[in-house]
Amino acid sequence: MGGVGKTTLATKLALSIQDQFEYVIWRSLQYTPPGNSFLTELVSFLSNQQETTPDINLLIHYLRTYRCLLILDNLETVLDPGSMAKYCPNYQIYGDLIQAIGKTNHNSCLILTSREKPAEVVISEGAELLVRSFKLEASQEVAIHLLQSKQLLGSDEQKKELCDRYSNNPLQINIVTNAIIELFNGEIGEFLEQNTLLLSNINHLLEQQLNRLSELEWYIMNCIAIAQEVSTLDTLAKSICPNVPKFQLLNAIERLSWRSLIEKKVKNYTQKPVVKEYIIEKLKRQILID
Repeated sequence: MGGVGKTTLATKLALSIQDQFEYVIWRSLQYTPPGNSFLTELVSFLSNQQETTPDINLLIHYLRTYRCLLILDNLETVLDPGSMAKYCPNYQIYGDLIQAIGKTNHNSCLILTSREKPAEVVISEGAELLVRSFKLEASQEVAIHLLQSKQLLGSDEQKKELCDRYSNNPLQINIVTNAIIELFNGEIGEFLEQNTLLLSNINHLLEQQLNRLSELEWYIMNCIAIAQEVSTLDTLAKSICPNVPKFQLLNAIERLSWRSLIEKKVKNYTQKPVVKEYIIEKLKRQILID
């Protein structure tokens, strides 16, 4: 989920293990050029400007020659929002690069951060394999620490309730604490009495992630948000989306799960409170407009 701390964790990890590598290369993909340009830069850098060919095999050669730590941050920004784990035009080379590094023997390491799991990781990961993935969950300990650092006024129960409402997401907690200080003089109780989660900056954060959804994914999100009981896969398939092929429904649910937009509770699906409120408010606005 956006704001849960992926980049922060990757940064701390890189700083703690950098002495084990000859080169540490960090690239945020949020504003990156097409993949060939990035590959050219990597090859040129590792060859001391002796090579400029954007060739993955050449890069693997240098990843064998040197022990490198390569970090690609915000990978989801080069994934195509309209399809399942595919890449935007001119960015497929990132997928080829991830696949080559995951399957080839070398002396280097690649770390990815992403709101979506790329297909190359799904195919190659496993407990006994060299490719692993870790779903970063928010920590209540971190969320409470953030509240205490801002010196908000409220009981331990109110602090816990505030953190639970935002699923302990550090960025969302930071946004809401600033608003509580500005609008409610730091009183957590007064904010909780408003019974709303959607501040403008949190809306913007959610929009960044939700604007990548397909029509079917939006439909599933809407159904889960307004369901009186938590929707099951069987309910979605038979009652809500009877005309959608089963494989498309499964792909859409899997993708929503990869993005941490829905969560599985035993056999049921649910959403984080702030996501659910965002979806419901969006539906209300659409009804009013119609």
